Amino acid sequence: MFGDLMGNLEAQQAEVQKKLALIQVEESMDGVTITGNATKQITNISISLPGLTEETKEMLEDIILSCFNRYIDKAQKREAEETQKLMEDLMPPGFKDMFK
Repeated sequence: MFGDLMGNLEAQQAEVQKKLALIQVEESMDGVTITGNATKQITNISISLPGLTEETKEMLEDIILSCFNRYIDKAQKREAEETQKLMEDLMPPGFKDMFK
């Protein structure tokens, strides 16, 4: 009974993630534009500041993009770990393995 329910929830969650990945989000401020999607994945960073050479600009954009996405991955993993711990603490004895 619960297996079907959990499987259905997982499928629905996967579908929601697919839809969120298609939603583009963009923010600009002071010559920096960040583009990503609703799953919090950054897809592009563009810097338009006076005095930057094209080579320096591209290198800086790539570094910031990689760093930002690594940060988000770490934050999401920590969030999942803490949520898992919280759920385990809330469950009555014998039900702790239900959400693994």
